[in-house]
Amino acid sequence: MAKGCKFMPEDAAAKKACGPVLAGVAVALVPLGCPKNDADGEYLLGLLCRAGARVVADPAEADAILVNTCAFIQPAVEEAIDTLLELAEVAAESGGALICTGCLPARYGHELLAELPEVRAFVGPGALEHVVEAVDQALHGERLFLAPRLTFIGSAEIPRCRIEPPWRATVKISDGCCHACSFCTIPSIRGRYRSRTPDDIAEEVRRLVRTGVVEVNLVAQDTAAYGDDLGEGEGLARLLEQLAPILGADRWLRVQYLHPERLSPAATEAILNLDPVVPYFDLPLQHAAPSVLRLMGRQARPEAALDLVAAIRSRCPEAAVRATFIVGFPGETEDDFRALLDFVETLCPDHTAAFIYCPEEGTRAAGLPQTVPQPVARERHQELLEVARCCAQARSEELVGKTLRVLVEGTDEETGGDYVGRTFRDAPGVDGHFYLESMGGPLQPGSFTEALVKSCEANDLRGRMV
Repeated sequence: MAKGCKFMPEDAAAKKACGPVLAGVAVALVPLGCPKNDADGEYLLGLLCRAGARVVADPAEADAILVNTCAFIQPAVEEAIDTLLELAEVAAESGGALICTGCLPARYGHELLAELPEVRAFVGPGALEHVVEAVDQALHGERLFLAPRLTFIGSAEIPRCRIEPPWRATVKISDGCCHACSFCTIPSIRGRYRSRTPDDIAEEVRRLVRTGVVEVNLVAQDTAAYGDDLGEGEGLARLLEQLAPILGADRWLRVQYLHPERLSPAATEAILNLDPVVPYFDLPLQHAAPSVLRLMGRQARPEAALDLVAAIRSRCPEAAVRATFIVGFPGETEDDFRALLDFVETLCPDHTAAFIYCPEEGTRAAGLPQTVPQPVARERHQELLEVARCCAQARSEELVGKTLRVLVEGTDEETGGDYVGRTFRDAPGVDGHFYLESMGGPLQPGSFTEALVKSCEANDLRGRMV
C-alpha cells in the first residue's frame, strides 16, 4: 500500500474552527505522487478537520478513505488504480467510503464512475474545496463526481493538517502550466497557469514558521514562471525577497521545478544571494539533442543550459543542480542519445532523474511514430543513469573535507550509524542523505548541526559532527 500519514494540526485554531458537518467522522488519507500532491493533501485534511472530522493513520479504522491520486504518466495511473482497488477491499471490510481525489478524476472524467464502482466519490483538483460536501454525501450512500472548472490554487485561509514531518513544509505557489510540451498531460489535468498572490503565500509561510517549520520547499509545475499571470515582473525574485525575512537566516527556503527557459537572471541572483534561500537548482532539461527538443516542444538550445549552470557554479561552486531527462523519445537516434550523454557529462549534475518515454493518451507526442524499441530505451536509460552516477560521485567527492550544515531527520537504523539527515543539496524524498556520526549528546529531528564530510557514495555523504 502507498504511504500513510499522521495527523499534525497546523495550530490549535484549526481544531477550534471545526464545524459539526462531519463531527466525529474518521478520515484517512493515502497520498500518491509528487510534493505538489502532498500539499493538496494537507489542504484536504485541513478542510475535513475544520468540518469536525478526525484524522486516523490506518485506513481500516476510517469511515472515509481518501486516495489523493497522480495521473501524470501511465505508471502513476496504474499505481492509483491498484491502490484504489486494494483499499476498496479495506473499505468493504470496514464499511467505510472510498473517495478518489486528485489528478485521476481530472484526466479520465465521468467514465471512472462506471469503471470503478467501488469508489463512492471522485473529487478533481478543481473541486478540492468541496471535499467536505463529497465526503458527507458519500457517507450517506450517494455516488458523485465533482470536477468543476480548474480555478482552485489554494490559500493561506485554508487550514492545513500536516502530513510531512513538523520541521518541513511544502508550499504550492501556483497551479497549472503555461507550457505546451508535446509529451505532457499536466495542462489538460491542471489547467492554465495561475499564481497565488505574494501576500497570500507570505501569510502561509508565516503560519508555518510559527509552528516550528525550519525548511520550506516552494513547488509549482514551473516555479520560474511565478507571477507572470499576475502581471508581476520578476515574480519569483520578488516573492523570494518577500519571504526571506520571514524565515530568517537560520532556516532553509528551497525552490523546486525551475523551468530553464523561464529562469531569469534576477531569480537566479535571488537564489544565490538571499540568506535563507539554498543554492539549489532543479532543472527539468529533458534532453540535449536539438531535434528531440523540438519534437518535445521545447527550445532547442542545450548550450544555454550549460552556460546557465557554468555561471551559477562560477558564483557558487557548491551550488546543487538537479536535472531531469527523458530517453527513448520518438525520433531519438543513437547520435541523439550520444549527444545527451556528452551533455550530461559536461553538465555534471549533482542529482539526476531519468525516465523512459511512455506515450500518453491525448498528447501530441503520442501521435508520433514510436521509433525507439523498448529494449533499446531501457538500455539507454541504464547507460544514462550510470553516467549520472559518476557525475554525482565526482561532485560529492569535491565536498569531502568540508563542513556542511545538516538538517537532522532521524536515527540511522538501516546502516547502524547514529543519525541521518540532509544538506542544502538534497530536496526531501528525491535526492541524497547525510549519514552522521554524533560526537556529543542526542540530536533532535528538525535540528541543524555542522558536520565534517568524511566520505561519499554518489548522492550520499557521510561524516561526523563538528
